[in-house]
Amino acid sequence: MKINKSAEQGVYVLTMLALQSGHTPVKSQVLSDIMGVSDSSLKKVLAKLSAAGLVTGSASKTGGYTLTRPIAQITLYDVFAALGVHDNAIELSGLEQRIYPDAQHTRESAQKVRATLESALHAFDEQLKTLSLGELVIEQAHSVGVVDWAARASQSQE
Repeated sequence: MKINKSAEQGVYVLTMLALQSGHTPVKSQVLSDIMGVSDSSLKKVLAKLSAAGLVTGSASKTGGYTLTRPIAQITLYDVFAALGVHDNAIELSGLEQRIYPDAQHTRESAQKVRATLESALHAFDEQLKTLSLGELVIEQAHSVGVVDWAARASQSQE
């Protein structure tokens, strides 16, 4: 299974914000520099996370992005849902209709495939809900934040 890059970036952005010293806002440019990804593509991820209510952003001089709730209350499912990772994941083209002459049996078979895939996707979502992103960061490190990402980005550019 291949997970799209936005889901991976979303997870890491959220954990980085959780670890930000004093939970102060972090600019997208700082996040993208640390992650080594395009700022414009990361801004798209951040916009979706914001629309889903996982982060909030401020465009002021001291602004940036912060979490809207504790990292322990955000699950892997929340990230996938916010980013629409598997929206339209089950798209069958109807190819079977061009191959097999028995239209009734073919429709029933295609429906069985669709139902099985939908059931698997539901089970996948339920499993994603079992992992809190709080489990991905060092225990207690996220309570006050321990990393100044802007300072770290500055150091890596020197």
